Amino acid sequence: MRGRNSARVAAAVCAVLIAAACGQKPGVVSERSLVSAEGVEGVLDEEGNLVDPETGEVLATAEELADSGGGSSTSTTTSGDQNTSGSDAAPSEEPNPSDAEPPAGGTATGVTATTIKIGAHAPITGAAPVPSDSANKGARLYWEWLKRRGVKIHGRDVEIVLKNDNYNPSQAVAVCRDMVENEEVFLLSGSAGTDQIQACARYAASVGVPYLSAGVTELGLENLPTYFAVSMTYPDQQPLLADMLKSRLGADGEKNGIVWFNTATFQDGRDAFVQAMEDQGLTLDYDRAVSKTAGTSEAQAVVTDLRLQGIENVNLLLSPVFFLQMLSAAGSQNYRPQWVAAGVQMTFDAVATAGCRSQALDGAKMFAPFPAWVDSDKYDPNFRKAVREIYPEEQDGDDFMWYGWSASKGLHAMLEQVGPNLTRERFMYELERSKNLSNGIGPRISFSPTDHFGADEVHVSEARCSQDNRWHTIQSWVKDF
Repeated sequence: MRGRNSARVAAAVCAVLIAAACGQKPGVVSERSLVSAEGVEGVLDEEGNLVDPETGEVLATAEELADSGGGSSTSTTTSGDQNTSGSDAAPSEEPNPSDAEPPAGGTATGVTATTIKIGAHAPITGAAPVPSDSANKGARLYWEWLKRRGVKIHGRDVEIVLKNDNYNPSQAVAVCRDMVENEEVFLLSGSAGTDQIQACARYAASVGVPYLSAGVTELGLENLPTYFAVSMTYPDQQPLLADMLKSRLGADGEKNGIVWFNTATFQDGRDAFVQAMEDQGLTLDYDRAVSKTAGTSEAQAVVTDLRLQGIENVNLLLSPVFFLQMLSAAGSQNYRPQWVAAGVQMTFDAVATAGCRSQALDGAKMFAPFPAWVDSDKYDPNFRKAVREIYPEEQDGDDFMWYGWSASKGLHAMLEQVGPNLTRERFMYELERSKNLSNGIGPRISFSPTDHFGADEVHVSEARCSQDNRWHTIQSWVKDF
């Protein structure tokens, strides 16, 4: 290991690895896996380093975590008779988790006879801000619509607490902790921001709080017992992207590339795309990583390079802000490749409106966990009715509100199936056994006790600059091409 005393790094790394990496039996870990051996609570920053959220001190770099096997192996569960005597211990036969009985007791924090309090965080300000009005109204719209109609979840209404994470993982942990410890919410959810979702999900797991989010990276999340992804992750979407490129976009025989942020949380998506292209028999002629802090000059350089190398299809695994800078450069250079991407924020109309100014976005095809806002009436006409009734100043709303409506409607189905005896443990037990949960808008979701990544389908949106500078849904609930 480079850059610091190896014993110091080992102590920090041990805090985020499964026990096998730190001298314990595999599957057995400390009760709070984000607390280092020196008592310092750590979170992953934007570059994938384990840092002290208070001081910013790097406890272990992303490279050191990866070298030690800790990048995607974090777990915060504890088991009953833990055996830490080493690898020579005789393995015990574990029961099938699907056969477990529903938990009799549990924690009902945030639940009263009349309310369920839910905590949510979003980048209302920061490097990839969302409109604060839309975020706040979208988070509450569906629940207010139900309340006005007397529709309750086993006698309870839902109360939402929304906090700004400022597109910063340390602040995400801070606001999530505040919602758990001071607001006393029942569960947490994250709407956008890979590093923020990852950081808050790790904190939530350390205190046993259920955490839901759109699918992002799988790095550091795949073994968290309280984390559930309600749409396809970036790595899971890459084979589907490669399939679309070959089956629908004529990428066979063309030059293909990927541009991605060079951070640990995007690496798994990039690697999945490289493998998927090989599996499809497609060439990957361009593979460029850029810093997450890259700006206009880097965007200009990337686009120039893509154009000179004749890349015809470009997969994007980066933020909308940098992509918009690329589109501006592409417009000035008259470069019009086929853009494709997987994610959440890319398919907001704010991106289409800005990106269409250069006309370089026209025809881009990207995956989304929800249909385009212009098509909302086809999937749930109550959305626009609710906006007009509850927030008439917003007229028909926007896609941020539409996204919030869809997420809330999905959570309603999850809470409903638990029954009146609502505890965190019972909620997660029932969620782990959910099959084909559907809200009619987002992907159908199925979980298991060993798989908390619940979706395997997406919507495909197309940017139509020549029509209305918006995204339009061209296919729904797609599993293959």
